[in-house]
Amino acid sequence: MISKFLATSLNTMLRKLIFLAAILVFVAKVSAQQPVENNRNAGSSALWAGVTAGPSLLMEKAPDSLQAEFRDYLNNLRSGWHYGLQAEYFFNPYFGAGIKYIRFTTSQDVDSIVTELFSKKYFISISNNMHIHTLIPMAYARLPLLNNKLSVVGGAGPALLLYRNIYKSIDDSASFKGASPGISASLRVTYQVIPNLSVGLQGNYLHAFLKGYTKDNGTTKEKESFAKEDYHNLSRLDFSAGIFYTIQFQKKR
Repeated sequence: MISKFLATSLNTMLRKLIFLAAILVFVAKVSAQQPVENNRNAGSSALWAGVTAGPSLLMEKAPDSLQAEFRDYLNNLRSGWHYGLQAEYFFNPYFGAGIKYIRFTTSQDVDSIVTELFSKKYFISISNNMHIHTLIPMAYARLPLLNNKLSVVGGAGPALLLYRNIYKSIDDSASFKGASPGISASLRVTYQVIPNLSVGLQGNYLHAFLKGYTKDNGTTKEKESFAKEDYHNLSRLDFSAGIFYTIQFQKKR
């Protein structure tokens, strides 16, 4: 269940990210209007290609109503790792567009969760292996600093998530598959260490809900749709470090 408090917190965070991106767009637009002699790269375009990786955190917590062992198990699934690939084309030093791919992975394996049924205790073994693939077309605003060596880049765009979760227990196993639209916003700081090569730190927020999935146990497939109050919250924070390669294109005068 998605609590009103969690939904309010996510909406507040999203509004702050959008506000921050709007400020960056405004600053970049003002910088772009400065005289050409103040920016030796004015009028140039650039292609950026990057590889990133780092830790991730799913925003939704397990309900307090669950048994403590199950609650801890589900909460441990919230943290995982991701890697990403991204390509960006900047039409000028300040604005661009691109596409980003992120693969998030988390897993949990417990041999003996204790559960009680009709005053009897049972020990069960369960495991989950979850993957979420995300494709994000993005619009970017960039603020070049320190003679174009330091860049602050903000971006936002729609997202498509492909959800995969392989569940196993003693007497059951199945895979769950689903897809969901979402929105994403990111903020990155990069520094050029040598010509055409930069290193950077990036934060990315993804806002999405899973409205249903297909369960496949190897014999049959079942589709299930959730009521609105039972949507699975897939919203996530990604923090990463990355390497970016840049190709500059000077426009002919």
